[in-house]
Amino acid sequence: MFNVGSQLRKVRRRSNLTLDQLAASSGVDRGTISRIELGHVSPRIDTISFLCEAMGTNLSALFGAPETDPPASAPEPPPAAPRPHAAALPARSEGDGYWPVPTSLWHGLLEVLDRFEALVKNSSELILVQDRAGYILYASPSCETILGLRSPDLVGRHCWSLLHPSDLTPFEELVEALALKANVTDRMDYRMRHKDGSWRWIAGKFSNQLNNPSIQALVLNGLETRGPNPA
Repeated sequence: MFNVGSQLRKVRRRSNLTLDQLAASSGVDRGTISRIELGHVSPRIDTISFLCEAMGTNLSALFGAPETDPPASAPEPPPAAPRPHAAALPARSEGDGYWPVPTSLWHGLLEVLDRFEALVKNSSELILVQDRAGYILYASPSCETILGLRSPDLVGRHCWSLLHPSDLTPFEELVEALALKANVTDRMDYRMRHKDGSWRWIAGKFSNQLNNPSIQALVLNGLETRGPNPA
């Protein structure tokens, strides 16, 4: 049977990374990575995506790695140079987020996931997927360009925490109303806080996909329409 954790361990060791180094550079805590490698948990899509990025690989390369594994008794490799963003990422635990995927489904998802990442990576459109309670389940790579925040910085945060105080009530009312109507969309302009503290105007489109079995969430698409606004 294909073993996700075993494959992750092989690629990590070939990348000359210890568990601590991979945890620091990916934002996924060390205990979660260890449990994945030991086969004690089934990793989420976003978790594996963060780990792949930190190791400089992608999903297809991760699961296509050679089967030969270093001996179980082999010591951890010596420390490698830390990744540039290592100290900036908060630790995330396996219970923090999103979409557990059984090992038996990984092979069928690889091509779709890689194609999706290739499509959204250079997109100028912000994409946020949030649950009914408002917690972010997925954030597209464009969030870093628009908000200065990487996907690991956003997943698990409450969407409301990013909003301008003046936009919070109408935003919340729109989302609450939208959640009552299946498969509909609505629009609103609102401000989101950039990492530098400024506010960015977003022309947003909201879609209720709670009844879509493949998503089961609310999807927010947005384009930045104005420059930085300090107030």
